Amino acid sequence: MNDRKQIIESITGDENRSRRARLAEGAVVFVLVLGLCIYLGVRFAHDPGDDPVAAGTSAAQQASSGLETIDLIAPAGTEPAGVVSSEISGATGETPPLEEVLPGVPLAVTFASAEQTYRAGRFGEAARMFAVYCDEHPGNAWGHYLRGLSLWKADRDQEARAAFDEALAIAPDHLKSLVNLARVELELAEPDAALATIERALDLAPLDVDARRVLGRAFQNLGRPLDAIAAYREALRTKPDDCWTLNNFGLAWIELGQFERALAPLARACELAPDIALIHNNLATALERTGHLAQAREQFQTAGELGSERGEAGYARLAGVEIPAGDLTVDLAVLAAAWTVPAAESEGESETVATASAEPAAATDAR
Repeated sequence: MNDRKQIIESITGDENRSRRARLAEGAVVFVLVLGLCIYLGVRFAHDPGDDPVAAGTSAAQQASSGLETIDLIAPAGTEPAGVVSSEISGATGETPPLEEVLPGVPLAVTFASAEQTYRAGRFGEAARMFAVYCDEHPGNAWGHYLRGLSLWKADRDQEARAAFDEALAIAPDHLKSLVNLARVELELAEPDAALATIERALDLAPLDVDARRVLGRAFQNLGRPLDAIAAYREALRTKPDDCWTLNNFGLAWIELGQFERALAPLARACELAPDIALIHNNLATALERTGHLAQAREQFQTAGELGSERGEAGYARLAGVEIPAGDLTVDLAVLAAAWTVPAAESEGESETVATASAEPAAATDAR
């Protein structure tokens, strides 16, 4: 009996071990099959990188990663427009419908990608990209504003004005649109309109340096030099080392024939911005008109080396002039260091300025 029991138990143990082995083999096979299915599913799934529209949307979503802060350079013919506020909201990353995409514009246009194109100096393309962006985001005043800047830099002033007008229709208190609209109106030889526009800007921000400077330019274009000088003076009280206001302040004195008064602010402007050709041109003009011929020639030469045709012409003209042995010299560094924002003109000084001979001043420019 015991032998039989042992035999039965032995058989049962063998069967259990065999059953467990088969279960283990089945589990291994299941894992292998599952892994193969996952591999085949991944291998033959659709790859979005093969779809240009999908890939473009992904890139757009990466580009529009939130708020943008942009350093913008103003269009030719005016001073830098300053730093755009970080209140700009990035685009949503949506892909525009194909029928709305303009020639030469990527399928997916975001605020960031259009702004990068602007920074790269491709202003016409940036204007087209911002047009697409504005179609997708018609209520974003910053989009219309930057479209206006792009058009301005592309020498399309009338279209730029329309873009700034659209920004202001959305946000009437959009300061940068007001300031740059006034600049465009000056470029379009509409100083009365520019004056009205910049006064709106100053109602919003009385101490804004850019607005004060544009106010001065409007006064200059309207033949009101004393008002221009007063506007520049107010801007300099807020920001004494603003090179463009210093340049315009010196130029206003040149246009009044008060060349000595122009020397110090222009010397200071050149010290602050040594790589800007037109400031060297203006300083050269003031030096020439005050009898500092050798130094004037040097400033014209510097302007020419910086790419100014006016500078090259001024240097060539003075190169043929014999510099007298007693040619006057002035220490420009001392002048620049000693310059301070002057107090308001007294009544007597204003009368002197008003009756001064305003000789035409060649090779001058305002910004």
